[in-house]
Amino acid sequence: MSIATVSYVLNSNSEAISEQVKARVWAAVRALNYHRAAAAVSLARQRTRNIGVILYPVDSDLTNPFYSFVVQGVVREAMERDYNLLFSYIESPYRDRRDLPKIVREANVVGVLFVGRVDPTMAHDIRALGISVVGVDHPPSPEVPSIQIDNRGGGELAARHLLDLGHTSLAFVGRVERCWSIVERCDAFVASLGRTVDKHVVSCASLTFHEGYVRSRELLMTNDHVTAVSCANDEVAAGVLRAVHELGRAVPGDVSVVGFDDIIMSNYTDPPLTTVGVAKERMGRRAAGRLLEIIEGAGGEANEEVVPVQMVIRSSTAAPRATIASNRARPVVHGRGKPPTGASRGGR
Repeated sequence: MSIATVSYVLNSNSEAISEQVKARVWAAVRALNYHRAAAAVSLARQRTRNIGVILYPVDSDLTNPFYSFVVQGVVREAMERDYNLLFSYIESPYRDRRDLPKIVREANVVGVLFVGRVDPTMAHDIRALGISVVGVDHPPSPEVPSIQIDNRGGGELAARHLLDLGHTSLAFVGRVERCWSIVERCDAFVASLGRTVDKHVVSCASLTFHEGYVRSRELLMTNDHVTAVSCANDEVAAGVLRAVHELGRAVPGDVSVVGFDDIIMSNYTDPPLTTVGVAKERMGRRAAGRLLEIIEGAGGEANEEVVPVQMVIRSSTAAPRATIASNRARPVVHGRGKPPTGASRGGR
């Protein structure tokens, strides 16, 4: 059996080779515990199988409870499709090609995935080098294909959930102007409340527990009529829960709280957090898949894909006390001659 035949089988270029010969090749591979050297394969093909993942320490660090799961999806998709990942952090503002990540400058990647945000000039310069680019969870751009969360849909879901419970004085906590996705959530939430509802928007410097705690405490100390708070993300929501408790109020009895993202922590807050669920790993998988489709020449026409969201109802939301009290006080009128449902008629 020739070296060329073995190479054709291992590299899936074996249409003209009989099934019997293919079986012999793979039997030998298993017996010898043979593994291809990625560097050698790349050299032979004159093309690397590396893709880069670019992160911003402030927004999309690997320890971030949201983006860590997005990256996990990227890792799994790349591994299943036999690609390697190289990671790079962007610390300073981008000026010119001298600031390109090392993995790009040294031509070690065939594609780059931006997580959290994209510098348009950097993306343009990377594409000019013949390297494909895709972004995940960043502002839409005509030049950069992207995978997005349905932020507006999530904001609308949170508003509808709280309105349906009977809340009429609500707040959004965690608006950060530089975060496009958060602005989308906030705007959709506020717009969905309508004109007759009392509403407040609270800005934060960052999407953290501390900011959620401090800003919501300020809000609730001066607006004690607020009975429901929707938050930019679950970390902010955890801070709001702390503030409500410290002010001597109950969740959800006095204040209902809704988060966004459904990170693991939201299961273990006190009480467990109602939140807008995002398929984080699915986002990462789809972003990596989209990038590989473009690299392999099957990119299609779609420039933006939106990952749907859903309400995850836990114990941090309920009807406001006033609504519950009103319902209890309302007299129950039964139909003439008919006992109330569940009442005894006597006998069998």
